[in-house]
Amino acid sequence: MLESRFRKAGLGAFEYKKTPWFRTVRHETREYRKHLLQYLLPLGAMIPLVLAFADTGSTRFWYFLPMAFALVQVALLRFSRRITPFAWASLAMLALCVVPAAYSPEGRPLELYTVALFPVYALQLRGSLKGSVAYAVFMAFLAVFWGLSRLGVLPPCPNPLETIPCVTLLVTSVMVYLLAFMAERRQEHLVGRLTDMMVFSQSTGLPNREVLSYSIDPGLNYLFAIIKIENYSDLVALFGYDFSDTISQFASQKLTKYELRFGYKTYHLKYNEYGILVSRDGPTTTVNATQLLNEIVGALELEALPWEQDRIRLVYRVGGAVISVGDPRNPLSLADIALKKAERTQTVITVYTDDNLERETSYNYVMRFSELITNRENDTFRAVFQPIFKSDGSGIAWYEALLRVRKQDGTFASIYDYLEVARSTGFYHYLTEFILRKSAEAILEHDINVSVNISIADIVRSDFIMLVEEIHHMIRERTGRIIFEILESEELVELDKCVWFIDYVSRFGFRIAIDDFGTGYSNYINLLNLPVDIVKIDGGLIRRIRSDENARTLVEGIVHFCRKANKQTVAEFVEDDAVYDSLKHLNIDFFQGYYLSRPGPLSGPGMVGDY
Repeated sequence: MLESRFRKAGLGAFEYKKTPWFRTVRHETREYRKHLLQYLLPLGAMIPLVLAFADTGSTRFWYFLPMAFALVQVALLRFSRRITPFAWASLAMLALCVVPAAYSPEGRPLELYTVALFPVYALQLRGSLKGSVAYAVFMAFLAVFWGLSRLGVLPPCPNPLETIPCVTLLVTSVMVYLLAFMAERRQEHLVGRLTDMMVFSQSTGLPNREVLSYSIDPGLNYLFAIIKIENYSDLVALFGYDFSDTISQFASQKLTKYELRFGYKTYHLKYNEYGILVSRDGPTTTVNATQLLNEIVGALELEALPWEQDRIRLVYRVGGAVISVGDPRNPLSLADIALKKAERTQTVITVYTDDNLERETSYNYVMRFSELITNRENDTFRAVFQPIFKSDGSGIAWYEALLRVRKQDGTFASIYDYLEVARSTGFYHYLTEFILRKSAEAILEHDINVSVNISIADIVRSDFIMLVEEIHHMIRERTGRIIFEILESEELVELDKCVWFIDYVSRFGFRIAIDDFGTGYSNYINLLNLPVDIVKIDGGLIRRIRSDENARTLVEGIVHFCRKANKQTVAEFVEDDAVYDSLKHLNIDFFQGYYLSRPGPLSGPGMVGDY
């Protein structure tokens, strides 16, 4: 049943019998039929047993043969995993029991019982199709048996059925069969529906990722690609969550529309990602694969999604992988690596090439996540502090808390290279909490002001707000306070929540700084919309100030604007005396950089050790 179902859906290569869900269904079905047989076989053995004690004639011996056969089957069934032979043998035994029942003077009730219930047993043990065949064979056997008895070929039955009882028995048997058949078909229909839910995406009707995994033949050449709708999240955020199904259905219709043209099969991997599998007669080069994927994307981009009076263009990004005969590697993993490279390099289509750079990138990603986990388990994260100096030379204004990760070789590295991994794995929240608590400890010990980097994702979390309240409770007896540095390069969204957060923490005496100002999209608009206290000018601009007149002009403009808006400024990345001298006359309030002091552990109020 399932095989024909999948073949009609174009999934002839789907090896569904290897899937975990099919194995579970098959196991449960076998167990059910096994238990059914364990009750049915003894019941079938009771029929000839009763007849043997009721009959005093010479036919008693023949009753014991099916009884002995049934008992042997029951014994063998307990030690066997195969159910089909026992099911057919049980049905055959049940059918043959009609013969001794017909020749027994006391066997009429059991004969009627066997004929009436045979279809139920057949359909329960073999399903609607094979059970119907077994029932038809059984009825044909009865017709031949009774016909030969009437014609005198076989010995006549001692109590032959009359016409009316015979018709009544036939009608009863057919009615029982129809009822059992409809119940079994209903059960099979429900199993089919559940199978569809396991195999096909509910939003698009396309086969899912598991089907893809079990449809790849290692003896063939393939081109596999992941097609991602790049602007999916933006469209859902703009038009609402219900619009997600509209996008998915439109994309799936267009992908299936070109299946015959380009010779691929479409699979729905997740909400905004689709997989296409192209079977190739021979090896495929990267150039040919890229050309084919370009043609597919070009065809998809010809049509836009209609929305009211407008048409919305979907933006696609593709990662592909060429799979040769006998290649043991997972095509989904290879295509995913290619897709990540396409996102990193801002290209539309990338086909995986077996180069060291891609493998190294993936390896580094995994290793960095492993190092984050190890640091958390072993409590080896370390907080260091870099001072921010007053530009008039009167000392340190505050310290910025920075996080260091202990590597496998025992050295410590900046958290910067781990941030992408931390954000994508949900580890980022732990890092924020760690550095915030270490900053509170520094304030308790040295009574200093400490700045901490946070993100927009932190601000909108309720548990982060609770953490801020806890930190305030810890340091409320100190004069030192937290300065929250919000990354301007993240593009400040949800301004209402940001304004609320700034107003809320200001009640505790905490201040707000915009970090890396000058790199994002909002720039001055953020300063107008948010009541921040400090603006930290991006280090990229500061580095270029001594040689790039445009950079110097931009920095001067930022400083002038901030002074007019009553906001203090910080120059980051002051790394040498040339940059330091260039900044002296720009009226910047604070300096920070390796030229003045490197980050390190606090060794006392007003000074740090090099680290």
